[in-house]
Amino acid sequence: MKVHEAAKQLGVTPRALRFYEEKGLLKPRKEEENGYRDYSEDNITQLRWIIALRELGLPLTAVGKVLAALAVDVERTAPAGKDSFIRQADEVRAELYAEWTEQGRRLQALDRAIAVWRTQQASPGLQTAEANAMQLKQSRIERMTWSDRWHYDELALIHGQDAPIAALASELTQEQYESALLQTVEWLDPRPQEPGLELGAGTGNLTALLAAQGATVTAVEQSQEMLAVLRARLPAVEPRLGNLLALPVSGPSYRFIASSFAFRHLEPNQQLLALMEADRVLLPAGRLAITDRQDTVSPLCRWLEDHNYSIVTEALDGSLMLLYAVKP
Repeated sequence: MKVHEAAKQLGVTPRALRFYEEKGLLKPRKEEENGYRDYSEDNITQLRWIIALRELGLPLTAVGKVLAALAVDVERTAPAGKDSFIRQADEVRAELYAEWTEQGRRLQALDRAIAVWRTQQASPGLQTAEANAMQLKQSRIERMTWSDRWHYDELALIHGQDAPIAALASELTQEQYESALLQTVEWLDPRPQEPGLELGAGTGNLTALLAAQGATVTAVEQSQEMLAVLRARLPAVEPRLGNLLALPVSGPSYRFIASSFAFRHLEPNQQLLALMEADRVLLPAGRLAITDRQDTVSPLCRWLEDHNYSIVTEALDGSLMLLYAVKP
């Protein structure tokens, strides 16, 4: 099929097809005698993927990664190929949600500035713009500077579903760990079909307990390898790649949120940003349970109280604490 025929069939311009070729996204055969491009059925399938993924908002670099994972035709790929495709799609979704969240914060900052400017008698003040811009910049820096210094991908490859326990072995026994998870579930008391979110789900140890209560659980985890273990282990759970500072969720969707041993990996300012993200996606009257070290959990109470949450704390075995809060 020649370029104009392919373009007409796909509803795009010949220039678009040449552009995708220049970017290395496809390689049609070229006729030796005249150099004309000849698009095979595989080329057309690949172009359909490119067009669909671009419409979904994926940048060209991400489209290239997804195409590589697809191995031309996703229906013919082996299970390993499918897993690679899902991983790439997960990464792109996490990036798009992070961008979407950032744009939402910019709109909120602009709304605050406009509200102040409307009350001013004189022309709009520069200080208002600078103050809101600085606040936005600082929160962006906090989100961008977080990194996994604990090598959870490697732990998941070595220990499988026991990776979280291996990471905590220096301070907790397995009995203490399992008891903490059970008490977290008891406080949340999930109901059948109730939508819940777990933050920093790891390989799904707490997730499995929540799902066993009949809840519909979405599990957010920043480690691809941890998430791969969770996905294989709990196929009924919705796994999402992402971190606590930019949750891959569009708005208030959950009746409860759970987190165990994840907030310890955030700096104090980042912990507050994570609470803001949890608050953003938690429905009114929703429940929040965070289990971690006492020195990690205690500072979170002030922010929740300031935002009119009803809170209860319970000391657990060792230096652990459980924070339970209900959104107004």
